[in-house]
Amino acid sequence: MKTFKRIFIGLLVAALILLVLLLAGTFNVLMTAKKQAERVEQIKAQQPADLKFIDFAADYQCKTTRLSDYVGRGQYVLVDFWASWCGPCRQEIPNLIAAYNKYKDKGLVVLGVAVSDDPADTEQAISQLGINYPQMINAGTAPCELYGITGIPHIILFAPDGSIVARGLRGEAIEQALQKIFNTKH
Repeated sequence: MKTFKRIFIGLLVAALILLVLLLAGTFNVLMTAKKQAERVEQIKAQQPADLKFIDFAADYQCKTTRLSDYVGRGQYVLVDFWASWCGPCRQEIPNLIAAYNKYKDKGLVVLGVAVSDDPADTEQAISQLGINYPQMINAGTAPCELYGITGIPHIILFAPDGSIVARGLRGEAIEQALQKIFNTKH
């Protein structure tokens, strides 16, 4: 009987420890989600024209690339936050290639930012999809956290001064936004 009590008490203690650990983990996840939701609301509360770009860097193959290498330098910049494993991201690439090819001579810069992706997979996708515009590879999750991005693809159009013109562009909305800026017909 004493052995049974010891086993029972041991199991009960182990279950309590497991419960405490699970609750602590859930609390951390909820706090992280709460912080991210607060950041998203903070960004949404600002009007796009009020929000200048937030710089970040990606290190890849002993080279550091910054968003500020492209944004805020006197040209419109269409930035695609994407990943090779993301089906909708891959579906959006032809629209971005078309925009780049159509407007690059008019001053548009298109930039891909590979987030939460393995660099080798990113490079393979760039090759497979025929992406012909610059990429920031190995950006990690920081860009999504900085811009309150909760899902990809997420495409942001920046003005020449670095302010946000539009965000969440997809499909035909990309072409419509660029037509307004570059005053062209479809």
